[in-house]
Amino acid sequence: MTTADILVHQSRSPRSTIVADVALAIAAKHDAHVTALYVFDHFRMPGYISGRIPESVIKGQQAEAEAMAAKAAAAFHARAARAGVKHEWRTVEGPALDVVSWQGRYTDLIVVGQTAPDDEPECDDYNLAEEMLLVAGRPILVVPYISKYDSVGDRVMIAWNGSREASRAVHDAMPLLERAKSVNILSVDPENPNRLPGADIATHLARHGVKVEARRTVGGDLDIGDVLLSTAADLGADLVVMGGYGHSRAREAIFGGATRHMLRHMTCPVVLSH
Repeated sequence: MTTADILVHQSRSPRSTIVADVALAIAAKHDAHVTALYVFDHFRMPGYISGRIPESVIKGQQAEAEAMAAKAAAAFHARAARAGVKHEWRTVEGPALDVVSWQGRYTDLIVVGQTAPDDEPECDDYNLAEEMLLVAGRPILVVPYISKYDSVGDRVMIAWNGSREASRAVHDAMPLLERAKSVNILSVDPENPNRLPGADIATHLARHGVKVEARRTVGGDLDIGDVLLSTAADLGADLVVMGGYGHSRAREAIFGGATRHMLRHMTCPVVLSH
């Protein structure tokens, strides 16, 4: 299995370069092609006031958006050339969720940035990772906003609970797992303490040549998301693989859940599948 085609979302956010660098690093490791997709909505306003706004103001907003896209494109082309990665740039107008999910469906992996605390809720791409997970039908690699990364995918931790979503995530991430230096499968609070619940999936991965080890831990009073983050840090993981929204999103919004916790508090890139 190979990762040959990667889509990375780009925007006016200054953190887009971090997201692009992660996509390019993975592409370089897999000899993959990267498509950078810059999405923006032109200046819009409610219909009842649109006639009162001078056309020069509207054109000025459009010109500014297009200039920002051109500047971002030049920066991406330079970064991709330095990385020696096959690439292309697309600038598309429209709602970010619709455009990225549609174009992402004919790629192997979609790379997006985590929503940051200072992002404006009214931005078109606010909460994009969470929304994409439910509609794209492809694995989503979410890059934290907090820092740059020297490596992604060398030391992988899989959050395993035996669910459909977890199995989907593991198999979606197989090209990454096959090239990892080490893979740890973590099960939290297994129902049967005398059985290692990740043993079967570890055996399956080993048959693919993955360097894998299964382990379990007890969360106690800790939220499962905190357990995952803590264990990933202890293992020095530079990538986490997990299923997304095994419970309904509404339930996670009310009661909390591992997916939402990871999307808000991740400290290393995370591959999610639903």
